[in-house]
Amino acid sequence: MSPLALRILTINLPAFLVLVGAWFYLDQYRAGLVDARQEALTKEAHLVAGALGEAALAGSIENLRIDASLASYITRRAVLTTGARIRLYDAEGRIMIDSRQLPTSGRDVEARRIYDPDKLVWPLSWLQDQWDSAMGWLPRRDVYPRYGEDRLLGVRDWFGVPRALEGWTASGIWERNDGRLVIGVAVPVQALKRVLGAVMLTDDSREIDRAVRRQQIATLAVFAAAALITLLLSVFLSRSIIRPIQRLSQAADRVRTMGGRSADIPDLRRRRDEIGDLSASLRDMTTALNARVGAIEAFAADVAHELKNPLTSLRSAIETLERADKPEQREQLTQIILQDVGRLNRLISEISDASRIDAEMGRIEREPVDIGRMVLDLKEVLQSTRGSVHIEVDVAKGDPLTIMGAEHRLGQVLRNLVDNAVSFSPPDGRVLIRVFYEKSHVVLSVEDEGPGVPDEAKAKIFERFYSERPSSEAFGSHSGLGLNICRQIVEAHGGTIEVENIRHLGEHGLLIGMKGARFTVRLPLYKV
Repeated sequence: MSPLALRILTINLPAFLVLVGAWFYLDQYRAGLVDARQEALTKEAHLVAGALGEAALAGSIENLRIDASLASYITRRAVLTTGARIRLYDAEGRIMIDSRQLPTSGRDVEARRIYDPDKLVWPLSWLQDQWDSAMGWLPRRDVYPRYGEDRLLGVRDWFGVPRALEGWTASGIWERNDGRLVIGVAVPVQALKRVLGAVMLTDDSREIDRAVRRQQIATLAVFAAAALITLLLSVFLSRSIIRPIQRLSQAADRVRTMGGRSADIPDLRRRRDEIGDLSASLRDMTTALNARVGAIEAFAADVAHELKNPLTSLRSAIETLERADKPEQREQLTQIILQDVGRLNRLISEISDASRIDAEMGRIEREPVDIGRMVLDLKEVLQSTRGSVHIEVDVAKGDPLTIMGAEHRLGQVLRNLVDNAVSFSPPDGRVLIRVFYEKSHVVLSVEDEGPGVPDEAKAKIFERFYSERPSSEAFGSHSGLGLNICRQIVEAHGGTIEVENIRHLGEHGLLIGMKGARFTVRLPLYKV
């Protein structure tokens, strides 16, 4: 996975996992507390039933029964210990004692509302009520029957009491209208292996709800902290992703509106992620665009300059032709006009070819090309059009000589280099073409026996419209685009082209003179 995808996942996944985990945890937490309270009530009910079976009996062994006064004292003491509501039923299922009914003994009882220490003040109480109401809407794992006070008053209203009178332990859970649960347990009261009644303990889920609420508030605090962290991380994400993208977008708009002249693209390569790669790509693209625009402008200026010279000469010859009286002058001027027209035609053709190559090399389809085979195939064609100059070919046998490229353009490079070598070679001279492998490159060299290249011209010989011709050639017979076209094609194939003089050494290694020029093309080898 990419660093950016990992960063986004790291920010969003933990909050989601906390939310889902807390949801199931609270539901299981509440259910666990209910089960624990039910087990505790069962143990407490057995303790109360045991105490009643030992200390609250009356009558003879044959008519043994539970004494209500003694049982009332025991149940009051048990209520203080268990905190549960206790009901005692006789052997017939009739209720004998309910710990919620005060034994008034005929006295008046005054009831007053007293201060509840657990009651919160407003608005905290209102918030708690709203919270409880909201939590009541959340789905729960279990559904309980509705609780009714009249259902637990007689033996017929709850199956647990009859089961307890049969000697079994029974338990149940109900739900009140306010959402609280009522947990009940019924156990038999036994003495001398006889069931004398049943005792039932019930308790609501007040304490359980408080414990769950505390956990919910704690979970809410965790959610709030997670939300705050998510917000801070979102701000960080915005600063680390959105703002850099906006900066890159604004820089790209500036490049577009300024015609590709601005290269002020933010350098974000230190990020080491996709945005850094995008920044590097945009910078490289802008640099290439600036170079392309600069090359187009320089090419247009060079073309205008080169076309201006023959046009000026042509205009001067035409103006002079109108005033010339002698036939030989008119003939000479006509020849000048024809030469200038030919020069213009040659310039326009080679300029068109150079422009087409510049546009073509960026989208041309490339294929494996065997340079050795290509040179051998072109040898006869090159020889047949070069007059008395001899073309020799030396292709290394057994060397890997295949590159990826466009064969017709590479053939154009060879033809231009041979044409250039022939133009500098003496009559009956020799041009040597060599092809060999060297350090992961295929090397193509063209050597002639001409005067060589002046040192001051080596740096400029591949420039557009530069021409360094022999004095025997007529002015304007070459446009100066041939070697420049060679460099364009070679560089488009990822190679290099250079020129050097072939030195003629005498005895003791002393330099006698120049023996010619050598043009060397190096192209990367194609590895299958």
